[in-house]
Amino acid sequence: MFKKLFSKKEPKTYGPTEPIYPGELFEVAEISDDNGFFGFSNINKSYDNYPNKKYFPWWIQVTLELVDIDDRKMPTESEAQILNELEDEIEKFISEKHKTHFIGRVTQNGFRDIIFYVQEPKFDQEKTNIFFDQVQKKRRVNFTMEKDLEWKNVSGLIK
Repeated sequence: MFKKLFSKKEPKTYGPTEPIYPGELFEVAEISDDNGFFGFSNINKSYDNYPNKKYFPWWIQVTLELVDIDDRKMPTESEAQILNELEDEIEKFISEKHKTHFIGRVTQNGFRDIIFYVQEPKFDQEKTNIFFDQVQKKRRVNFTMEKDLEWKNVSGLIK
C-alpha cells in the first residue's frame, strides 16, 4: 500500500492541461521558391509545442478561392477585406459547437487556407450545408476535416 502512495510515478492526466488556449502570437512569413511560387502565412506561434494536441485531434481546413488577385495570384486590398470577413464568419460557425483552435491562414496561388483544430466533430449536416452554400455564393469553398492526432498537417507551420 505504501509503495502505491509514495511511488514517483507521474499522476495520470484525464484531460487537457491549462491553459486550453495558449494565447496569440501571430507570425507573418513569406513563402516563395525559385519557380515564382509566392505566398504568405499568418500562423499563431503560441501553438508551438502545444501540450494538448492529442485532446484536439480533428484538423479542419477551409479553402477559399481568391477572385480579385494581383499578378502574383495574391488578393487585392478589397479582396483581402472580403476574405477576412468570410474567415470571421467561418470561425464563428465552427466555434458555435466546438472548442476551436485557430492555427492561422496560408494565402498562396489564388487560394486562402484557414486552419483549425477541434476536440471532436459536432457538425449538424444540414446546418453545415446551408452555411457553406451561403459562403459558396461569395467564393468557391472547400471544407476538409480529418483526424490528425499529432498535428502533422501543420508540422511545417508550427512545432
